[in-house]
Order: sequence, then structure tokens, then C-alpha cells
Amino acid sequence: RRHIAMAFEDATLFSASVRVNVLLGRPELDPHSEKGERVMREALQIAQASFVDDLPLGVETVIGEEGMSLSGGQRQRLALARAVAAAPAVLVLDDPLSALDVDTEALVEAALREVLASTTALIVAHRASTVALADRVALLEEGRITDVGTHSELMARNEHYRHVISSLEEKGAVAEQTTEMEVKR
Repeated sequence: RRHIAMAFEDATLFSASVRVNVLLGRPELDPHSEKGERVMREALQIAQASFVDDLPLGVETVIGEEGMSLSGGQRQRLALARAVAAAPAVLVLDDPLSALDVDTEALVEAALREVLASTTALIVAHRASTVALADRVALLEEGRITDVGTHSELMARNEHYRHVISSLEEKGAVAEQTTEMEVKR
């Protein structure tokens, strides 16, 4: 368990402070020590979770069971911060950015690139931009891996991969349009 950390689309948070939720994977750290504070702040920065400073008690704010007092994107960012703070050898990410807006997602992905440079990651993605984080992509068709390569290699040689990526981009564009329409109302 000390070697693997996970962040999922449906983020699990606990009825505890933001600080405790983020540092849950680092039991050797005193959450209130200088090192605990530094690890927590670095993880929150990578996950673009600065919103925690605007909570009533900042990082000491107790978030309710499952974090229901937070938006989906905020819950995902805290779960991602917890996974990053654990400093795992293997990081499993199952579409943990799905509830983020495009701009925040881009900032998180840029920060994650640094983490992923020294961490093995298994990423399940439903957004083309998240797929681009991977050094190697495995294409699944009907439950079987049918091709493996970089994003660029698969785009060049695999028609089905191009179809999957274009459909992901179309879904993303529709989601952006829907969000814009909701905001304009």
C-alpha cells in the first residue's frame, strides 16, 4: 500500500480536515510539522487546489463525509493531491480530471508532467489531453489490447485510435459548449 496511490473520477474523501485528507497516505509525517506542511502545499499546488485557502478554516476546514460540501472538481483535486502527497512508486489515475474545466485541467496536467517524470503511472483516460500525458498508450478494443505506442505513433498508424481520439475531442467540445450555454443563462 505504501508503493501505490490512486485517484479516481469518483473521488473518495473522508470526514476530516483538508490537511488530514491530503496527508492520509503519509502516516510517517506529522501533518502539522514543517515537512508535513511543505508536502501538503506542494501536492495542493500540483492539483491546483488553492481553493482550500478560501474555505472557512483553510486547510483545517473539516469537509463532510465524501466531501459533499465541495464541487466535483474540488473533490477530484483533493483526491489527486492526496495521491501525489503519498509520493508513490506507482500512481493509478482513473480519469481524475473529468470534472475540471479545460483551463484548470491544463494547469494540473502541466504540473503532473513533473510528477510523472519520476513515477510510474497507470492512467485511464476519457479525454484526449489526459491521454497525451502518457509515454506509452495501450488501445483497448472489446476488452483486448490491440495496439501499444506513443500517442503520436498511434495517431499515425491506427485508424481506430484516431477515431477514439476524435470522438473524445468531440465530446470535450460538446461539454465545453454545454458549460458555456449554462453559464450564459
